[in-house]
Amino acid sequence: MSLTGKSRQLVAAAIAEEGDPVATTFAVHQTEDPARPFVVTAEKEKELLNAMAANDVVFLGEHHNKASDHALQAKIISGIAERRGTGNVAVGLEMVQQQFQSALDKYIGREIAEDAAAERALYDGVEWAERWQWSFEDYLPVFRLAREKRIPLIALNVDSDAMARVRFGGLESLTQAERDLYVQDKKGFIAFSKTPGFIDYVEKIIMPSYSLHARMGLLGKNPSQANFYSSRILWDEGMSTLAYRFLRKTEAAPPEQKQMMVVLEGADHVKFSMGSVGRMKRMAPSLKVASVLLNPTPVDTRLDSAQGDGEAPLAISFAYGGQVVTDRDGVIKERVKGVVGVADYLWFSSPPTLGLLPAGLRSLA
Repeated sequence: MSLTGKSRQLVAAAIAEEGDPVATTFAVHQTEDPARPFVVTAEKEKELLNAMAANDVVFLGEHHNKASDHALQAKIISGIAERRGTGNVAVGLEMVQQQFQSALDKYIGREIAEDAAAERALYDGVEWAERWQWSFEDYLPVFRLAREKRIPLIALNVDSDAMARVRFGGLESLTQAERDLYVQDKKGFIAFSKTPGFIDYVEKIIMPSYSLHARMGLLGKNPSQANFYSSRILWDEGMSTLAYRFLRKTEAAPPEQKQMMVVLEGADHVKFSMGSVGRMKRMAPSLKVASVLLNPTPVDTRLDSAQGDGEAPLAISFAYGGQVVTDRDGVIKERVKGVVGVADYLWFSSPPTLGLLPAGLRSLA
């Protein structure tokens, strides 16, 4: 689907309404045309939420330290629950490791009736200060909504102790029980590395992250690229595996009883569909999966450590499988095999600045 004349008008109208206080949500939707991949819509919350509620899994890629992202998550979850029914929606949490599921169940089940006391018990019960460290208060809009509506909260993260062992000793440092817990589809886990574009994704996304962690001294005195890579793919695989195990309980149920999940994860696990998103699609091809980046910045979509700064526009896709060739006229060109979009949706709490949009859209304003 390309940007038709109608879509062009929509883009211009949306940008013109930047100061309109009624336009509380801006979203950018990826179309099927890689050359013109986004349609910007303002004041279209009903349509957007209808689209979200039609999925089986919705990944919301967040900035852990942005309260605006968590407020937007609560808004999206509430809208989906209104459409699906609160009994048919669950929220998956990267913030909580799977061994602390009982603390989430007690919070939603109101074992402690007084809200403030229940929140303190939740904070302690999931070992938030030791295991996550980002602001607990910023996540309260999501937690309070889930408690009020009795929406299940599902712990998805890999045990940090296991992750640390992998980061320093590789996947072979896991126990058999841990491998069975986090990697249910072992053949698929291995085969995923052959996904078209995955090698480019590792080079452009994972390795720059490795370099940053190494420079910060977070990987020890002798950092290993291979072990860092292993910990990243275990992280993504483990979270999608735990989410799918929950969803599988009602996978064959009638539509009105089928459970769906909104997964809250860091943007790096969601963008370019090679992290948790792609792994979920691989292990559950029958499920409808959507990926969303919340309030994205150019830094979120940069493709290597040398590209872009805070003033650059969003990188909305990357080409993979590039081969440098010389044509008959001696012109050097890059021949690519395909293009990977950054996400299905980019969803903003408020209208993005004109400079943040790709040049192809800015020219339409």
